[in-house]
Amino acid sequence: MKKHGKNRAVIILKYAALILIVLLFLLPIVYMLANSVMTSSEIVESYTTSPEHYANFHLIPDQFSLEQYYQAFLRRPQFLNYFWNSLLITVPIVVIQTMVSIFAAFAFTKLRFPFRDALFFIFIILLIMPSWVTMVPNYMMIQRMGLLDTIWALILPSAFTAFGVCLLRQYMRYVPDDAIEAARIDGASTLKILFKIVIPQVKGGIAALMILTFIDNWNMVEQVVIYITDKDKYPLSVALSSFGTTDPGVIFACGVIFMIPPLLLYLYHSKEFKNSKV
Repeated sequence: MKKHGKNRAVIILKYAALILIVLLFLLPIVYMLANSVMTSSEIVESYTTSPEHYANFHLIPDQFSLEQYYQAFLRRPQFLNYFWNSLLITVPIVVIQTMVSIFAAFAFTKLRFPFRDALFFIFIILLIMPSWVTMVPNYMMIQRMGLLDTIWALILPSAFTAFGVCLLRQYMRYVPDDAIEAARIDGASTLKILFKIVIPQVKGGIAALMILTFIDNWNMVEQVVIYITDKDKYPLSVALSSFGTTDPGVIFACGVIFMIPPLLLYLYHSKEFKNSKV
């Protein structure tokens, strides 16, 4: 009985610790949601500080208001313009990187060609190399191509990365070689083997790659500041910082809107993402 009671206490403590961790992670999101439905005066009052007045941290609005969303959607179209800029930048990156990674990972995993392992070792070096190391060479190449101050200056460097290749290669290693050899004996082409045998078995890896790539580039900041000078072409991730002190209420509403696409993408691929195995 004592052992059973001790095990139960340990389980309760584990669940309590997990709940506390989840609450800590959710607190910023809940705080942003709460502020997005507060009135402008309440938000300003909450963040106004002085030696006699401290910031007023609270999660329940004194007065519920959707004025912030009305301003973001209808009265200030520049925020929706920044939102569409984010989509125009992120979606092509996800599509291109996913397709390139599928073909490259398949070649490195299931095809035999000279210097295959040496080439993949170069991919590993590129993977562990910090992104800021390649910013200057990328800037010089983009400048020579005449793509500065265009969305392609953001899409091309981010679409061709080693991360997706290395990730999908780990998934494709578990696709049985016997199934591929049997398909070759039956006369299946390399593309047919890829699309009919390999891809259906690595859907979880592809979903994980799409989600991680989307989130990484959805929050793009440094590349935008370096490659783009026209502020009208900024994505929402960068544009919000320019308005944070002038109208915090609208910024909170835009922050909630900013969370929706990654959340929808995760929910759409959640089944494959949870069942994925490396």
